[in-house]
Amino acid sequence: IRLIAHVWYGCMFLAVTDVIVACATASTNDDAGRAGSRGGAFAAIWSMFMIIGYVVSGTYILRKHKTASAIGFLLGMSFMISQLFFVLFVMFASFASTAAEIDATITDEHATSSVTSDRWFAAFAFFIFLVTAIFGVVLGKFRHDGIIPVAEMDAKTAAGLGAKMTTTSQPAAGTTAV
Repeated sequence: IRLIAHVWYGCMFLAVTDVIVACATASTNDDAGRAGSRGGAFAAIWSMFMIIGYVVSGTYILRKHKTASAIGFLLGMSFMISQLFFVLFVMFASFASTAAEIDATITDEHATSSVTSDRWFAAFAFFIFLVTAIFGVVLGKFRHDGIIPVAEMDAKTAAGLGAKMTTTSQPAAGTTAV
């Protein structure tokens, strides 16, 4: 279970860095003119929201809701995010290559280039691909170690609700208890 936690912390760290890199990439791709890609800017921001949703829901599942279905959901989500970031790696590596070719033909010294930000995003997308794939494999291998059985989860929920209830179950006046 410690290994799962350590790899998950790596996912969370890369999610924070992805927010920064995605904003920078979206900004330069939107301002780069012919060498930029507005679709790439959208993909960077969309992937930022996807990784934030993944980290938030994964943290909730790993801390509070460790049922078999929730762990399975996180496992599937891990591989989906991993595939998404592999595709983004390929896409932004291609954007960087295309922007470098276009920048070679532009003679304006003050033109904004998206080559550097596209390369950085491609690098971070590759790292996120690797870490989320590793997390998926580790979670798949040790998924039974962290799962709380449904009966135990129901008992915890019932105990929590029972502690919050202050009244006793008395029949209402004029009715009989069944």
